Amino acid sequence: MSEIEEEVPPGRVVDALDVLLQTPPFLRSPKLARFLRFVVEEELAGRGATIKAYTIATQALGRGPDFDPSLDPSVRVEAGRLRRALEDVYARHAGGLDVRVTIPVGGYRPRFSAIDAAPALAEMAPDPEPDDVPPPVTVRRRPTGGISPRGETMIIALLAGILLVLCIDLALTVSARLAPDPSPTRELAVRRR
Repeated sequence: MSEIEEEVPPGRVVDALDVLLQTPPFLRSPKLARFLRFVVEEELAGRGATIKAYTIATQALGRGPDFDPSLDPSVRVEAGRLRRALEDVYARHAGGLDVRVTIPVGGYRPRFSAIDAAPALAEMAPDPEPDDVPPPVTVRRRPTGGISPRGETMIIALLAGILLVLCIDLALTVSARLAPDPSPTRELAVRRR
């Protein structure tokens, strides 16, 4: 499916909204459903310029008038969840949807684009000749249960610190054994008796 950049009639957007709200991500999360419904309806009503974190928090998410978006990132967090939910819907449950609703990063105003049901370009491309087939690409992936790059860095730094302490201890031990024994106090203590 490909997207067509054109003006989408409000009726088609409302139909798409109704279908979206019946998909699993929005049935599981009433908060995301309220968020999506609010921003789409405000945009269609011509009030898209007023869609800000404060209005979403107070009118869609049930926050009080003392909500401060500079101190409380909840709207930004929910917007990220909404974007991921929309991506999931279009990837898994796109049947019956002829309008794509997106919330661009950096704002909360929705964008609408028509989805063309024509086959994708990859499907229309001719099959390559056997001689033209590129060699397979091997992708090295990290195990899913592995340590993150930051964790690896922390472990390396910790091991380097331990190694440094051991080297210092070894140097002090060796220098103490090689140095002449300065124990005249012991001899003095024995002579005085």
